[in-house]
Amino acid sequence: MRKQNSKFNTNFISEEGSSLKNSDFFAYAELDNFACYVLADGIEDVADSESAKEAVESIIAKFQEKPSISKGKIHGYLKHANEVLLKAEKYMKLKASIVVAVTDYENVRFGYAGNVRAKLYRNNKMFYKTIDTSLSSEMVSKEMISEDALSRHEQRSNLYTFLGQKGFSPVISGKIKLVDTDILILYTKGVWENVSEGEIDNIFAESGKDPKDALLKVEAVLLDKNLGYIDNYTIAGIYIDKVFIESDTKKKKRRKLILIVS
Repeated sequence: MRKQNSKFNTNFISEEGSSLKNSDFFAYAELDNFACYVLADGIEDVADSESAKEAVESIIAKFQEKPSISKGKIHGYLKHANEVLLKAEKYMKLKASIVVAVTDYENVRFGYAGNVRAKLYRNNKMFYKTIDTSLSSEMVSKEMISEDALSRHEQRSNLYTFLGQKGFSPVISGKIKLVDTDILILYTKGVWENVSEGEIDNIFAESGKDPKDALLKVEAVLLDKNLGYIDNYTIAGIYIDKVFIESDTKKKKRRKLILIVS
């Protein structure tokens, strides 16, 4: 069992900020051979809707039913969540930004839509990051605005892909090999609108072995800015102390099986 032969340390902070209700939702499931981490930020047309919670819970349920790190399966988890939100449309419009990270304790793959973000740090440097599916991010890619300006740009929440839309088409990353001491973070716009990417990177570059310490530092930076209004904010950290390593014997058996089948 891969989970028993690896060590992933997870923690998170999620607060309502200045709002009466927290529309962010984070959950994860760690099974014997796969784990799934999901964070969503509800795009609320109706004050009491729970689009983020419904989306995350539907993905976790689908993952537990058929756990996999394949592109097709992750796409299926997200499509299922989208259908769940669309089915509720007769009562209220449910929409959300979302990011999913699935691992087999050896590799990780991301699926996302909207402006909830994920980053992977390696050797104290940012190794991978998701790209918002927003008009502002498109403008950054076309060098129409700087990346530093994105957090305040008026089109940062003008999303062309999000959960709860017809013709939904999420982004699915390639499979990324993990190494010991990698750090994975997931965070909502309540964080990145108020704490710069440079500030976040510096905190995790100097991070120790406990994700809670780094998460509290991010929160402290946010709160120290004494903002008049703070949106819901959520940040999760997954510290990969030890990745699963397949034994040479198992690798040889798997290669032999592939040769026999082919």
